[in-house]
Amino acid sequence: MFFDIILDSLLDTLKILPVILVVYVLIEFIETREGSYKKLEKIFSGRFSPVYAAGIGVVPQCGFSVVATRLFQDGYIYIGTLIAVYLATSDEAVPIMFSRAVVEPKLWIPLALIISIKVVYAAICGFLINLTQKKPVAVFDEHAHENDHADGCCHHEITGERSGWKKILLHPLLHSLKIAAYIFVINLLFGSIVELLIGEETLSDFLQSSVYIQPLLSCVVGLIPNCASSVLLTELYAEGALSFGAVIAGLAVNSGIGTAVLIKDRKNIKKALIVIGITFALALILGYAVTTVEVLI
Repeated sequence: MFFDIILDSLLDTLKILPVILVVYVLIEFIETREGSYKKLEKIFSGRFSPVYAAGIGVVPQCGFSVVATRLFQDGYIYIGTLIAVYLATSDEAVPIMFSRAVVEPKLWIPLALIISIKVVYAAICGFLINLTQKKPVAVFDEHAHENDHADGCCHHEITGERSGWKKILLHPLLHSLKIAAYIFVINLLFGSIVELLIGEETLSDFLQSSVYIQPLLSCVVGLIPNCASSVLLTELYAEGALSFGAVIAGLAVNSGIGTAVLIKDRKNIKKALIVIGITFALALILGYAVTTVEVLI
């Protein structure tokens, strides 16, 4: 039976690997467009910027949350705009859900709902927060970060200046294999636990009894600034181990490596914790709201 679990996990992973690779190649092309990140300074500025920031943040790309974090640290954007980016960001969830939906059409509707709910919620929350804030003032020298590059999820520099077909294809390939490995391990562990230890009926009973605990646990997992957390949440949802309210809560608080960059600024750790705390609270509220609707329906 264990061999069957390994084979099923491997086949499930291989089915979506080609789609993941294509998606990441497209993302890499967008990410490497020259000057793409400098344009975000204008988009993210202004009191109404959460509307645009939420739309941009939901794009599956590892640099937007980092750039927004840097602009916030340098005093160029409102705190609400940064939180809008964080709430909209889903790290690896969208590419994985998209690739799974290609082979499992039933996931198209959840994917569309995750994107639309997060964008609208992020824009509204960010806008309301900005209404309470004073206009941000840049406090750093414009050359302060010339030699201070942000690292992406696979430790490549987020500069928007990589070029050449090898670089554009190599990183997506390595990243796709990394995500595929995560998916395989998660599916293998989950399948082994369900089939060999607890059984599907016991799991179903547990999920029904813990429906109001799941959003909180998902938010805690989502706080981990690593792509593994979004992969875990997405796969557990796709396998039926997480409710929709729980997965949307975990993905709302998940901002990729943006929070990792935020807490690196030791001089403003208090402000960083406030941002993370507000994001966590808003994600939890969203998760419980969606969960309540699920239960009532």
